[in-house]
Amino acid sequence: MKRTLPSLIKALEKHRSTGKPLKAIVGFDAYIDSIQKIVNNNEDSQNHYFETISDLATQLAALSGKNTKVNLRQLEMIMNGNAPILANSLGALGVKNICIATMGYPDISGVFEEMHPNCELVSIASPAKTTILEFNDGKIIFSEESTFEQLTWSYVAAVAGVENLSRGIYESSLLAFVNWANIKYCTDIWKGFLEDIVVNLSPEATRQSPKYFSRNKIQEEEDAFGMRHKNFFFDLSDISKRTKEEILEILDVVGCYAQYGKVSLAMNESEAKYIYGLKQDNPDATLPDILKNIISTYHIQQIFVHAHEEALMIYKNHVYEVKGKSSFQKRISTGGRDNFNAGACLGLMLDLLPEQILALAVGNYEAYLGTGASLELSELIDYLKDWEKERHHEVLV
Repeated sequence: MKRTLPSLIKALEKHRSTGKPLKAIVGFDAYIDSIQKIVNNNEDSQNHYFETISDLATQLAALSGKNTKVNLRQLEMIMNGNAPILANSLGALGVKNICIATMGYPDISGVFEEMHPNCELVSIASPAKTTILEFNDGKIIFSEESTFEQLTWSYVAAVAGVENLSRGIYESSLLAFVNWANIKYCTDIWKGFLEDIVVNLSPEATRQSPKYFSRNKIQEEEDAFGMRHKNFFFDLSDISKRTKEEILEILDVVGCYAQYGKVSLAMNESEAKYIYGLKQDNPDATLPDILKNIISTYHIQQIFVHAHEEALMIYKNHVYEVKGKSSFQKRISTGGRDNFNAGACLGLMLDLLPEQILALAVGNYEAYLGTGASLELSELIDYLKDWEKERHHEVLV
């Protein structure tokens, strides 16, 4: 880290002042979270809430066999979902993006209209809904995700338009597809993008310069990014709820994208071990060894892992590790993974060095969880400067 942070800060400052505009596509989930508390009684004309889950469980158990009404009070409604949080963070970092997700159809729900103006919202269905009951000792989360069951490639292509998607992909330097595990037919969607758009846009398919589609004719555009130096970023999320056959199939699909650009796969430590265990049986394998095995087995160029106290990245069989600020303190507990991914995606689009990309991902992750908001690029640069000052001070001490 001695030279990584100073060089990263310098690269980001140069990009902020002179860099070309960056574009990305993100998909496909979106949720609306309703955060609520359960009313215990209304003494003194004020609502008194259940403080703990065990208190609620005790009272509900006593009501078994009876009819009863439970009063709820909504505290707030917020947007959620891996795709919109990732897109929002990318937007704050200066990346114009198209977020294709379940944000309300035909009209987009109001909570998503607060996303960063760099996000172009393409909604394909109603949002999934989550009711979060808050207590002092934890949360009870009820999730209604039936809206995802209609999401197939043919459905997404019909609602969003293949021509529009093709142009968006052509002009973007990165595609980020997330939350595969919770979308029933997500494998079909990822295969559809690959087979019906990415393959057809590649120079090898047209035997000439890359093109994009328009409504009237196929056009060329000098300023468009095309299929040159494309980044494909994937995050499967909680794969434990899927079968072995489904996981192996999607990993094969992800590997096929490598013919047309650089493929990155993001995961946490438990997910890495789970994937490794699908074909290997070595409980003593270290995390770096596990990642190297996944790289060689599934033909993925690089993997990002956010472990308990550090982040790792493996690229060309070399493992990079970064630990964040020693003074880091969490303010919120959700959304960190997507902001980590956003930092990694920005680093990939800027073609930074692996250790710079990883430090950028960690910095954006910590800055988000520490402030409760996705930072603008200038704010993130300031955070990285504070991190470098702290690191330098620790070295001197």
